[in-house]
Amino acid sequence: MKPPRRRPFALLDPESLRAVLDSMEDRIYVVDRDYRIRFMNWSLRSDMGEGEGALCYEFFGHDRDTCDQCQHGMSSFEPERRREWMSPNNGRIYEVSVSPLHGPDGSISRLHIMRDITERKALEKELYEHTRSLEAKVKEQAEALFRRERLSLLGEIAAGLAHELRTPLGAILTGAKLLEKDFVEPARRAVILELIRNETARLERKLAEFLQYARGRLPEKKPTAVSGLLEEVRTVLAADVALVGRVRIHVVASADVDPFPLDGELIKEVLLNLGQNALQSLGGSGELHLEAKKSAEGLEIVVRDNGPGIPSSDIPQVFKPFFTRRASGTGLGLAICKDIVEAHGGRITVSSLPHVHTTFRITLPG
Repeated sequence: MKPPRRRPFALLDPESLRAVLDSMEDRIYVVDRDYRIRFMNWSLRSDMGEGEGALCYEFFGHDRDTCDQCQHGMSSFEPERRREWMSPNNGRIYEVSVSPLHGPDGSISRLHIMRDITERKALEKELYEHTRSLEAKVKEQAEALFRRERLSLLGEIAAGLAHELRTPLGAILTGAKLLEKDFVEPARRAVILELIRNETARLERKLAEFLQYARGRLPEKKPTAVSGLLEEVRTVLAADVALVGRVRIHVVASADVDPFPLDGELIKEVLLNLGQNALQSLGGSGELHLEAKKSAEGLEIVVRDNGPGIPSSDIPQVFKPFFTRRASGTGLGLAICKDIVEAHGGRITVSSLPHVHTTFRITLPG
């Protein structure tokens, strides 16, 4: 059996076309090149009244420049343009799409389709406000968790702190008892006073680092010039001439690392700590490298020196609170560095080969 013949498609006559457009909920109108409104469908007329024959910018209360963009700012064959408009008559918000409309006589008009998006915009605003509220709650809960985690460490840290403070306090107490004697030779008195001053300064450093570690804070990330941050660290390190000696400090930062979201003050603190440790290890001779580059995870920062290195047996311990091989060290510097990096969602690792390299590698998520 042969399929039935299809009737050729027939274009709608003007009255039928008007009936179709009048049945649509979207507001539709056509504007000629002379800015005159030539057609308005029923939905638009019911909202805003009769406007056929009026100038579009006068009828809608637009700025003339807005109409120039529609009428002359777009070519005759480019895709539609979209914009939002709030009606001064009813306060409703519309998404307006504008497209070239080619007439059979070669004339070119502009077809405007207005869709009421008032409810959608209200929902978007509500969703945005709800998202902001959730973000605030998540931040509050993260801070609470951050505080709880730190409190859970206080027992362990307090025991370590007591051990660390016992030695300088004992030395100060011994010195004070010696000075209580009726007569102390001037030379011996000067030695005792120097001991008390040194141990007091040592005690102050230990307490300051303990308070810094115990207090902590969540990072406040914002776009930061990483290259500039490394230069700041080099400047601060180089200012300590006695510590730097003949050490050469090199800074290399890839052009694509700026800007990067991080807490500049906290990361600067980490780099200064690592840099000072490296300079102390180098003992006034060698090279210190500060490098930054983009990585698959986000940002990678490397602090590397060619000093005597870290014994392989010590590497698993270096980030633990109160672990140190330096007589004057507090053992909290690297623990603070690890804490700051992990608060950024990143990680810090170390590898060492004596007199070849000791490398601290920081990776931060983008």
